Amino acid sequence: MPVLIKRRQTQKSLGDAMEGFASHKHTAALGRMSSSLAAGNTVSSFLSQCGNAKCRAGWMRLWRSRQYPILEGKWACSAACMQEIVQAAILRDAADPNSQGSPRAVHQHRVPLGLVLLSRGVIDHDQLRRALEAQRKTGSGRLGEWLVRQNSADEEQIARALSAQWNCPLLASAPHDPVAMAPALPRLLIDSFGAVPLRIAGREILYIAFEERMDRCLVLAVERMLGLKVEAGVLRESEFRRAQREVLRAQFPRTRLLEAANMRGLVHAFTAMLEERKAVRSQIVRVHDYFWLRIWRSHVPEEDQRILPAAEEVEDMVCSLATSE
Repeated sequence: MPVLIKRRQTQKSLGDAMEGFASHKHTAALGRMSSSLAAGNTVSSFLSQCGNAKCRAGWMRLWRSRQYPILEGKWACSAACMQEIVQAAILRDAADPNSQGSPRAVHQHRVPLGLVLLSRGVIDHDQLRRALEAQRKTGSGRLGEWLVRQNSADEEQIARALSAQWNCPLLASAPHDPVAMAPALPRLLIDSFGAVPLRIAGREILYIAFEERMDRCLVLAVERMLGLKVEAGVLRESEFRRAQREVLRAQFPRTRLLEAANMRGLVHAFTAMLEERKAVRSQIVRVHDYFWLRIWRSHVPEEDQRILPAAEEVEDMVCSLATSE
């Protein structure tokens, strides 16, 4: 058979691996693959096997018309196998101690801001007492806000104390392109964790500013999702509020928000979205009680890829669990 002879001449080892598949359909597929090899192209994507570790079919992508969805680089030969891959990804993050716990529990070990300001000589005990009393009586406002209102400290001093408290840099708000930064993470996470993506430096470092407290869980999740190193810091209050308003006015990727009744419902929701969108690329990360799925709408050649996608190039689903199993 001429096609098979050409194949053997091009790649003998590949011919040995495929020996015995001599139907017209398989011969045609091998002929196309031989042409790719002769042209020097890679065929690794065609030889991808089902990414579900429990799959018993052993399907290779070469023999299936189904090409998508793909989750975290894993192709599934069927919707049932994709559900298994989704479940494994969710269980992996559910067991990760870096993505668990409430933000309040994570931050309890930090030295109180009032003590940091006292140790720096910014305020005295009487000024701290008056600010704490005002905070307790009104039941609102942060300590730093009350100290500024009572003229006991200024924004710069509060921001520098927060920087020392969290052992992170005090960032500058400029330069800031809110339109380019909005697709970095969903609007819900910006609102929930008091964070603002500011800029990218050197095409590999994303700067994220926090208003009051740095959230390491969010930082790690964004690093995994975007493949960028995240440098987190704090901003002066007025600068943070201005930057956050500008970002929230920009266009975000289309986002579905969902509360799942249980883990089974979460797995089903993510699988359904992946199958519906035929994702060419997707990723799941956890941020405290939220699971974040991002889907890239279309394949973009590596040389044309942006550091951050445009809002229309990706779609998000953010899901929380109503109960835990």
